[in-house]
Amino acid sequence: MPAAAHDPIITLLSDFGTRDSYVAEMKAVLLRNCRSARLIDITHEIAAHDIVAGSIALERALHAFPPRTVHLAVVDPGVGGERVLLICTIAKQTVVCPDNGLITWPCRRLGKAQTFELTWRPASSSNTFHGRDIMAPAAGRIAAGKRLRTLARPFAEPVLLNLAPSTTDVGQVIHIDHFGNATTNIPWKAAGETMVRVKGKLLGPLRRTYSDVARGEPVALIGSSGLIEVAIREGSAAQSLQLKVGDEVRLA
Repeated sequence: MPAAAHDPIITLLSDFGTRDSYVAEMKAVLLRNCRSARLIDITHEIAAHDIVAGSIALERALHAFPPRTVHLAVVDPGVGGERVLLICTIAKQTVVCPDNGLITWPCRRLGKAQTFELTWRPASSSNTFHGRDIMAPAAGRIAAGKRLRTLARPFAEPVLLNLAPSTTDVGQVIHIDHFGNATTNIPWKAAGETMVRVKGKLLGPLRRTYSDVARGEPVALIGSSGLIEVAIREGSAAQSLQLKVGDEVRLA
């Protein structure tokens, strides 16, 4: 039977992979706290502890999902330490995540989040799995209609990484996707009619799509996220051009 229109949506994003039971354990907790929830996986293939990649994927999810969606994002190398746990409202949606910079890219591209420290705690929890024992119950309660201020208190200074859209003609690679395409932090509005260089190599003018160049040739274009992307038609730019996160991209 199709889900009712009012059934809440909860997304999950993590670096847990799918080989182990961790994702299923979080889903079980979410459903215990909100039985009508529709659970949607964003990805669990973020590289271990890669907060930047997690932040970029989280922004894309927030951009795509409707208002009132609850996002549970767990890339948490500091689990069990002194870091704060956050509840953030942004783009009319709610994010539950550790305060380690995961919220950075959403804030940079979608507007400043209203942030709260998650103060609610269960009677007992594991020291190494706060995603399951603290963040998932909180996300489930929020999706079920629990008032946010019964779980958290205002928190004005979340951790933000040194990661932002470029406002000049120089930017950098910020993400390598499954195909080996390299996303940069240069928005299309900053590009205009221009030539693109990566690590000093001239790629030529911005193109409309991958098929505007021959198979195996490099191409710079505006990707689906509205940012300049470097690709190889039917190949991997990361391999062919030896690109990595942090490499310079320059408009000329």
